[in-house]
Amino acid sequence: MLFHKNLISLSEYNLWMNDNIYESAEKLSDEIRKKDMGAFFGSIHGTLNHILWADKNWLGRFVDGGYGSAILDQNIAFKEQSQSSNPHYEIYSDFSKLKSERKSLDEKLIRWVKEGLSEEIIRQDLEYKSTKGVPFSTPIYEVLTHFFNHQTHHRGQITTLLFQNGIDPGITDFIYFTRIKG
Repeated sequence: MLFHKNLISLSEYNLWMNDNIYESAEKLSDEIRKKDMGAFFGSIHGTLNHILWADKNWLGRFVDGGYGSAILDQNIAFKEQSQSSNPHYEIYSDFSKLKSERKSLDEKLIRWVKEGLSEEIIRQDLEYKSTKGVPFSTPIYEVLTHFFNHQTHHRGQITTLLFQNGIDPGITDFIYFTRIKG
């Protein structure tokens, strides 16, 4: 029960932090958001796209593995291999569409973690293939830990880029979130 509860907290933190990052990035012009600043995915926009790309890939694997419940649907995953295998694939060039899709996905994610998963389910293995087609079998709780950690890693990169452009996204710590959510 404790690990499932932790995943619920991480999914809620994820939404809170993504809202914060998108609101902060929205203060910049589209030109600045899309400017190559030397990050792994080039720009703020490119990094935000990558996070969404990775999330859609992982959630699609859960759907394909039979763990999507009624909350995650078949439309969550990419339809073409060229999209799902390219981490630089741009899902949306329009920032408002990217932001809207992020919010919608985060809300579905919270619902899915709360209602579609249980302590028993998260201890099961997810059978999936990497973007290179290599098969893996990994406990769901480990996949979800990676899922949230991946977002945190790239949001940290975005936070640096925001600071370099005069935008302070505020406190980003998980422990701070747990204190303010009550």
